Amino acid sequence: MFKKLIIYSFFILSSSILCGCGLETYQSGDLPSQKRLEFVKPGFTQAQTVELLGEPSFQNKIGPDNFYIYSKSIKKSRAFLDPKEIERDIYVISFDEKNTVTNIQHLTLADGHVITYNKDTSPVKGKELSVLEQLVKNFGRYDAGGRDSSVRQ
Repeated sequence: MFKKLIIYSFFILSSSILCGCGLETYQSGDLPSQKRLEFVKPGFTQAQTVELLGEPSFQNKIGPDNFYIYSKSIKKSRAFLDPKEIERDIYVISFDEKNTVTNIQHLTLADGHVITYNKDTSPVKGKELSVLEQLVKNFGRYDAGGRDSSVRQ
């Protein structure tokens, strides 16, 4: 009897652990339909492009280059592992100084580059306090009397 209880407990525990290891899919961004994207041709104005495709994911307003970006990315993750990008579609629509389309470029996951973060050459700015510094800094900040601590007497 006790053996069966242990075996059933083991199966229930292992099945609940395995259920937590499911595959999750995340999508960020959204693209207009392929038909609409193919309809945009060089010579379209920015207003016509936005009317047809909707607002872009990114719009460059700095510098001489004027372009819109429409993008979609799909990532999958399993349990506690880092998400892995499995699909990426980016459409870059470039405009000239007269705000008409000059070029439409389609980029995919194969066109991307992975950038690795190196903490030795890219320090993060900010001050980290030790435990003692935190205690000294917080001394006198809290009031146990129940009155408003923002009003000092």
